[in-house]
Amino acid sequence: MTFEPLKNSYQTFQITLEFKADSEDGLLVYCGENEHGRGDFISLALVRGKLHYRFNCGTGAAQIVAESRVVIGRWHSVTLFRDGMSGWLRLDNDEPIAGRSQGQYTKITFRSPLYVGGSPSAYWLVKATGTNRGFVGCVQSLIVNNKVTDLRPWPLGRALSGADIGECNDSVCDLVSCANGGACYANRADGYICLCPLGFQGPLCEESFAVSSPLFNETVFSFASVPWPQTWQSYLSFMEFEVTFRPSAPDGTLLYSEDADSADFLSIGLSDRYVEFRFDCGSGGAVIRSLEQISLDSWHELRVSRTAKSGILQVDGQKPVEGIAEGAFTQIKCSSPLFVGGVPEYDRTKSQAGVLRPFTGIVQKLVLNDRPLPITSGYAGGVNVANSDHPCVDNPCANGGSCRPKWDSYECDCPLGYDGRHCQKECGNYCLNTVTEAIEIPQFIGRSYLTYDNSDILKRISGSRTALFMRFKSTAADGLLLWRGDSPMRPNSDYLSVGLRDGALLFSYNLGSGPVNIVVNGTFSEGKWHRVKAVRDGQSGKLTVDDYGAKTGRSPGKMRQLNINGPLYVGGMKEIALHTNRQYVGGLVGCVSHFTLSTDYHLALVEDAADGKNINTCST
Repeated sequence: MTFEPLKNSYQTFQITLEFKADSEDGLLVYCGENEHGRGDFISLALVRGKLHYRFNCGTGAAQIVAESRVVIGRWHSVTLFRDGMSGWLRLDNDEPIAGRSQGQYTKITFRSPLYVGGSPSAYWLVKATGTNRGFVGCVQSLIVNNKVTDLRPWPLGRALSGADIGECNDSVCDLVSCANGGACYANRADGYICLCPLGFQGPLCEESFAVSSPLFNETVFSFASVPWPQTWQSYLSFMEFEVTFRPSAPDGTLLYSEDADSADFLSIGLSDRYVEFRFDCGSGGAVIRSLEQISLDSWHELRVSRTAKSGILQVDGQKPVEGIAEGAFTQIKCSSPLFVGGVPEYDRTKSQAGVLRPFTGIVQKLVLNDRPLPITSGYAGGVNVANSDHPCVDNPCANGGSCRPKWDSYECDCPLGYDGRHCQKECGNYCLNTVTEAIEIPQFIGRSYLTYDNSDILKRISGSRTALFMRFKSTAADGLLLWRGDSPMRPNSDYLSVGLRDGALLFSYNLGSGPVNIVVNGTFSEGKWHRVKAVRDGQSGKLTVDDYGAKTGRSPGKMRQLNINGPLYVGGMKEIALHTNRQYVGGLVGCVSHFTLSTDYHLALVEDAADGKNINTCST
């Protein structure tokens, strides 16, 4: 096999090789000024069962011979070192054998390829190296100047060419049985690992566990595969990914998907600590690269979006980078799953995708078009995905609370009736303050909500007329106060909502033929109580806040009825950005009280709720 000539090694170098010989003679390593052993060179050869290390700086060769013999059929490790005219050879754990080259020259010129296991002109190298034969046996590791050389063919590995090379690990897995659907893989000529399905770990995949903080590692070929949540037609022209990740290696695959029958693909990866977003609509690719390198072993936020053949990449606080794919095609079809952290077979990926090796590190959050994609068993598949050392792995949230990672920290989402950092305070509809009192006025924290499915309530937020009154206070300029809409939302689905946007109050609805937004401008995020009255009669709407004066509006088209199948949400909702088509991205940070429908139906906000999350008592 040939590799690039030795670089930055004319004065000093160190090479370590693991090999198993099937014959007592053969050339293991050669690199020199030319391919015929004339002039400068270094070589390592087996000569009648002993290792011969030779190097020539141009005025006479050093010849260093190992004392121990090589055992046929057994694995050995050998290290060659040279600094100027001095060098040494070490076989396994023997004492190093030292030697010196002749003459005064101290530098070696390397122009030939680095040959491993033989050379096309090995017959002519006998005088220089001591053998005229190629090596017979196995080589499984080559380390040059402390850098591991990937022995696979280019571009996956570093091997540039070769002849008559076979595999050495055919029988390693014969006696190995990996449990729970795991597959044995020979990762060395004398070793194996089990490729364990998502949710299993251990040397033989014998241990089951819950994936909650996915950790990927190149050395165990890990990757996850996540199904696209909707049909591929939904992503032909637009897709947007958000990823929170913590890399531990400068190169690796974060995301990849492709179409088997065309040139279409998309990939996000790391290349020398730069983030790269690549895609091809079928008529030519785009490569969009971050302006700056990112740091290893620290958290990063990444957002990429693609509209037709235009792409945008944003990493942390760096300036966004834009790019356009070549050619006329504007759609991407992805028939494969979405691969995270790596792929099953690297030699089958699109050559333009830059998908060469697995990602090493943590992928904490993956969001596609506002829809979170969990990397958990049951939803995703994969191989050798472990858990990182994160507090959420041991779920610190009590009473059915769920742990939400936030970089190295976390938050607990508490079910209705529980409160506190770890959902440890039991409230029911009663929380223990100085006196025992019901939560009459609920407090929302931006990721809270109350939901109602009672037909008496729902019929008042549908049909031809809706009237609602509430009091609220907020300390944030944006947040959803109330929502009822179809689930899932389509572009012209019916909905009705009240919320804060940039400090103004917004009453919005769509009866099926287009939305209307009725806005009262003001500063409603200063933490003071405000009165809101929102009335819809057919297409006509009216919004009154405090004494600001009423604002009116009218929905377009001819539709007059609000037809909705979903529940009513107050103070926020699950996956807000997804279910409101990005009209809102967070819930209310504040309180709601005196909620009345149709002038006569007073809701007990907490008692009447069917479900809720992160609800506390409002501090008056």
